[in-house]
Amino acid sequence: MTKCHKKLSLLISFTLIIIFSLNCAEVAGPPGGPKDETVPTVISTIPSSNVINAMTDNRIVISFSESMDKKSIADAVFISPRPKDSPTFSWKKNNLYITLVDTFSTNTTYVVTIGTAIKDIRGNKLENSYSFAFSTGEIINAGAISGFIFENDKPASGITIGLYDFSVADSIEFLDSLYPPYLTQSGKNGEFILEYLPDGEYLALAYDDKNKNQLLNYPAEKFGLPDKVVFLSKENLSQELKISLISADTSKPAIISVGLTKDNLIKTRFSKTLSCRSVNNHLDQIELVSDSAESISFPAVSVKESGEDETNSFNFYFGQLRNDRYRLRIGAKLFRDVRIDSSFIYGEPFDIQILEDSTLPQLENFTLNGKTIYPDEAILKFDFSEPIELLSSFDSSIQVYDTDDNRQVISCNWIDNFKLSALLNNSEWGKSYYVIYNEKAFADLSGNLSGDSITVFKFSIYNFDSLGEISGEIKYGKGLDSNSIAYLTAQNVSGDMRLTKAVNKAKFNFTLPSGKYFLSGFIDKNANGAYNAGSLRPFRLAETISFSPDTIRVRTRFETSGLMLEFK
Repeated sequence: MTKCHKKLSLLISFTLIIIFSLNCAEVAGPPGGPKDETVPTVISTIPSSNVINAMTDNRIVISFSESMDKKSIADAVFISPRPKDSPTFSWKKNNLYITLVDTFSTNTTYVVTIGTAIKDIRGNKLENSYSFAFSTGEIINAGAISGFIFENDKPASGITIGLYDFSVADSIEFLDSLYPPYLTQSGKNGEFILEYLPDGEYLALAYDDKNKNQLLNYPAEKFGLPDKVVFLSKENLSQELKISLISADTSKPAIISVGLTKDNLIKTRFSKTLSCRSVNNHLDQIELVSDSAESISFPAVSVKESGEDETNSFNFYFGQLRNDRYRLRIGAKLFRDVRIDSSFIYGEPFDIQILEDSTLPQLENFTLNGKTIYPDEAILKFDFSEPIELLSSFDSSIQVYDTDDNRQVISCNWIDNFKLSALLNNSEWGKSYYVIYNEKAFADLSGNLSGDSITVFKFSIYNFDSLGEISGEIKYGKGLDSNSIAYLTAQNVSGDMRLTKAVNKAKFNFTLPSGKYFLSGFIDKNANGAYNAGSLRPFRLAETISFSPDTIRVRTRFETSGLMLEFK
C-alpha cells in the first residue's frame, strides 16, 4: 500500500469514528442552570368548561402547559358521575385524550377533575386540583362543597375527598367497595373544592388513597369524617367542611400478659393502647377474680399511669392481696368504641405470691419543676413509683416559700396512692416559688422511706406586665348548638406554648406571652372534654371544628380585640 493510500485509509477511519461518536452521543444542553420548579397548568379542554348542550360524544381532551409524566395520569383523573367502565388514556404531545367506553349520557352535568397527584416530567405537581364541567343538557349543576383537610392540626395535601349519596350511611359496612360518584384531592394547603354538584344529601369522606384505587381501603388507610351531612339545594348551593384525618383501630382488645412486680403491683399489657385518663376514670371495670371462685374478687384501687397519653402497659394496685391463683377481668365498657362479643375480657390465670417489698419508693415527677405558669395553674402534683402510705398531715413533708422566704399556704390531698396534689392558695403574678420536698416523710405500704434527703424545686408565675391579650367572640352557624361548651386552643407557632379554655358563652379571651399564635376550637357535643373525630363503625359524624385563617400576633401589654372564630 502506498503512502497516499495509507493516508486516505486513516482519514476515512478517523471520519467514521467521528460520525459514529456523534450518532451515539446524547444531545443535551450544557450542565447547570436553574432547576425547573414551574408547576404545570391546564390551558384548555374539550368540551370547553361550562359549555351546555355538549355533543353526545365519548372523548374528553385536556391540554397542559408542558410535558407531563404519563404514568401519573391514571391516579389523578376523576370523572363524575363515575363511568360504569374505566376509560382509556392516550397522549399527543401535551394533550391528554380520555376515551369513555360509552357515550355521554343525555341531560347530565359531567365534572372532570385533575387531582394534585399529577405531575410534569420534572416531578412538579399541580398546586391544587383543577376541575371543569360541561353539560349534555340545558343547565350545569351549581352545587359546591369546599373546605380543608387536617392531620394533627396541620394541613394535609394529596388527600382524596369522595362524595357519596347519604343513603350509603345505611350500608356503611360496604363503604370500602363503593366508588364515590364525585372525587377530588386536597391541595398543598389542605384545601379542596367539589363544584357542579346536583341537589341532594351527601356524605363527604376524606381518605389517604395509598393504593390509588379511588376506594377507601378500611381500616388500612387513614380517613376523616365531617361534622355534618351535606345538603345542597337551590336555597343552599354551597357548604364548607373541615375534616381531620384519623386512623382506625379495629383490632379486638386482649390482655397479652399479666404479672406481679417487685412492688406487688399487677403489671398488665394490652393488645392495643388505651387512654390513661380513660383507665383512671373506669377503674370499676378492672378487677382480679379468683380462678377457683369468681365470688372472690379484688377491684382495682388505683393505677400508676395518669395524664392524657396512651399506652398499652399499666400498673394496677389492688390493695392487700392474698396468695392465690387469679385472672384479670376487664369490663367491656372500658372499650366503648370497639365491638366486643361479651361483657368482659379475661387474662390467662396466674399465681400471686406476695413478695417482701424492700424497694425504696421514688418521686418520679413533680409537674411544675422549672416551669412558668399562670396563677390558676399553681397546682403542685407529685407522682410516685409505687403506692404510698397516705399522710394525714403535710406540715413537714411539703413546704412552699416565695423568693422573700415567706412560707405559703397550700392545700394538699391524695388523688390516689400514687399521686399527691397540692394547691398554692394565694399565687401571685410575677413571683417565683420554691418547693421543699422531704423524702423522710413519705413511705411505701411496707414502710420503706423515700429517702433521707431534702429536694428543692422551683417554678414561677408569669409577670402580668409581660403578657398580652387576645379577645373576641364565637359565631355559630345555622343548625349548630350554641349551648354546647366549646373548647378553644391558642398555640404559638413554635408549638411550645399551648393554652386551652372551655367557653360556654359566645365571648372569649386569652392572656398570653408575646408571639404569633394559631387559634382553633371544637364544639364538645358529647361533653367529654376531648375532640371526637367520628367513626365509620359504628357510624358517627365528627364534632365541629374551626381554625383561624391567619396567625394572631400577641403583643406585650396590648389587647388584640374583635377576633372572630366561626363554627360553620
